[in-house]
Amino acid sequence: MADFHPWRDIPILIGAFFVLTAAVGVVRFPDLYARLHASSKLVTLGSAGIFLGVAFELADSAAFTRLAAVLLFQFLTTPLTAYLIAQAAYLRGLTPQLGGGPDEWGALGQADRVAQADREAQRSLRAEEA
Repeated sequence: MADFHPWRDIPILIGAFFVLTAAVGVVRFPDLYARLHASSKLVTLGSAGIFLGVAFELADSAAFTRLAAVLLFQFLTTPLTAYLIAQAAYLRGLTPQLGGGPDEWGALGQADRVAQADREAQRSLRAEEA
């Protein structure tokens, strides 16, 4: 315990706990939406703790700036990516297993019907041109 530095080790341990919790959530949760929530939110928080601990260990302004830029990029892209994946699954008709409440937008399973209507409209335009 002689090498214990609380400013470095506590954020890293908290971050590692969040990453471990995300891994357990990805394995245990029943559907895509819950797994996406666990993987995106908890891994982002875990990375923040680990990056903070590493920044305190390095104590260099250039390293801190780089870590802050990587963390900012991760905070901006990870939730957006999870949202886009969930939206694509929702529009393809993948129903959530937990809390199957009403379809708020009426869009569940609409992607196939919209694509079919689009194909029919394109066929009719080609037929009119010929």
